[in-house]
Amino acid sequence: MDSSAEERQVQRDQEIARKRILDTAARLIGEGGFARLKIGMICARTGYPSGVVYQLFGSKETLVQRLVEFAAEKFADAFGAAVATRTGGLAPSPMDMLRALLDIFFELLTDMPPLNRAFVVLWTDATVGDPAVRSAMTEADRRYRFAIAQTVAAGIADGSISGVRDPDAYAAAMVGQLRGIAVAAIIDPGGIDLRAVRAELEYAVDRLAT
Repeated sequence: MDSSAEERQVQRDQEIARKRILDTAARLIGEGGFARLKIGMICARTGYPSGVVYQLFGSKETLVQRLVEFAAEKFADAFGAAVATRTGGLAPSPMDMLRALLDIFFELLTDMPPLNRAFVVLWTDATVGDPAVRSAMTEADRRYRFAIAQTVAAGIADGSISGVRDPDAYAAAMVGQLRGIAVAAIIDPGGIDLRAVRAELEYAVDRLAT
């Protein structure tokens, strides 16, 4: 094996290790939160020595920042697929994008993959936890709010959305609602009817087009 082939193999091995470590960290955070997460716990579950974790991520704080970015990337991919499903691959309208947001949010909330559960737990950890968690989640929240606000603003501009006076405030309210629903689904999964909650939110979004 020549040096370039060896280098590619090392890069593949590192990428496999990164994903496995992130997946494991997500499961552990979903089980016990960020404060209880220890590098040794990740090593015990993955079989990697601590040196590999530190080599790839540098610190526990950097690891959680990358985990939040990873979750956001996966959500963006899922959202894109939801938009394509709703529009049949055609250019989406602002209303299509808002409806697709609810589609993918409730789909992921119903299945609650470990990565998404960890993201919800980190939302609550950010209120009292490590500054690195707060920083990562603040940045993620700002990106989500900006995207929703831009979508609503585009709908107001083209006349497809009415009844919203402040797209930024609408986006903050939407993200706050979705966050609260996600936390409630973890705390009291049998206490809320997600199908009924989804119907109410869809009705509220549909009213924007009237």
